[in-house]
Amino acid sequence: MAHLYDLTYRVRLELGDQPQQFTFNATGDGSTIDYTLACKPIDLSTLLVTVNDTPVPYPTGYTLEADAGVVHFVTPPPDGSTIVITGNKFRYFTDDDICLFINTAIEQHTYNRTDSFGSVVNIKSIPAVEEYPLAILAVIEALWVLATDAAFDINITAPDGVIIPRAQRYQQLTSIIAQRWEQYRTLCAQLNIGLWRIEMGTLRRISRTTNKLIPIYMPQEIDDARRPERVYLQNDLMGRSPLPSYVQVQDIMLYQGDSYSEEVDFPFDITDLVFKAQIRTYPNAPSLYATFSIETTYISESLSKIRLSLTKSQTEYIPVRAFWDLQATVNGDDTYEATYLRGQVFTTQEVTVD
Repeated sequence: MAHLYDLTYRVRLELGDQPQQFTFNATGDGSTIDYTLACKPIDLSTLLVTVNDTPVPYPTGYTLEADAGVVHFVTPPPDGSTIVITGNKFRYFTDDDICLFINTAIEQHTYNRTDSFGSVVNIKSIPAVEEYPLAILAVIEALWVLATDAAFDINITAPDGVIIPRAQRYQQLTSIIAQRWEQYRTLCAQLNIGLWRIEMGTLRRISRTTNKLIPIYMPQEIDDARRPERVYLQNDLMGRSPLPSYVQVQDIMLYQGDSYSEEVDFPFDITDLVFKAQIRTYPNAPSLYATFSIETTYISESLSKIRLSLTKSQTEYIPVRAFWDLQATVNGDDTYEATYLRGQVFTTQEVTVD
């Protein structure tokens, strides 16, 4: 499982764009509200602005142009006041820029790709071995931005005949991009991932009477008395791409016979909503395995939380693979229903039993 924070750190490390501390000092004149810092871009999350040692709140007291390195005060600091601005600066890109490069790389690296259970591969399901190739692809996106900016530079010839080869920067960047592309291609070819991934399929038998695939099970030793474990093979070579959905996908991992609890966040007030969530064999299947207990733990205008939970007895008979979703209705309104989460439920079979 990849994490955005780790990928951001790796991309910045590869670009040589790690954060550095800075301090800016100025004196207010009672009229100036715009102050240009000596560095850019700026990390807003680390910025501290004080006037006469009193912190100025963001954004009610000031706003920031992170890419330009300009602080705009809402009201001018008093004449003779001491202005101190501290924080972190970057060499090339803000965190929002890096996240954009990473998200673009993820979309390209995992395009039209599903796991063996049919779920679309995303940042939460990317194996650890693919994090470095993914970071390289994000670095290539960033280098193309730098190369485009450098493409407008031209060589300068001074009157004394000295030539300043400003166009050489563009040539160096394109050379680095070519090397990085080769590095990414080699890793993808060796690991069979990403844009150079070779898709492989498995021949399956289809029943003549039902027109459905014949199930496949893991081989077992002759003295293995466990319940046969079904194998779900990837099936994206049969002309069917993952279906688009506006509902966020979140898979649940359970251990058989263990209680389960997890919090879900909503960026809005959920006072009037009534939630329900179930686990079934397949979507619309008649077999109901469990119904989640749902408790509201926190409510505000900008953040609300609920807790989904299952008891020990509820997880004892859930199959290895099932499906779930989270729906909500409004009190007093029978016409409204919305699904906020959906996904699969993967259960690991327990060993110690009573």
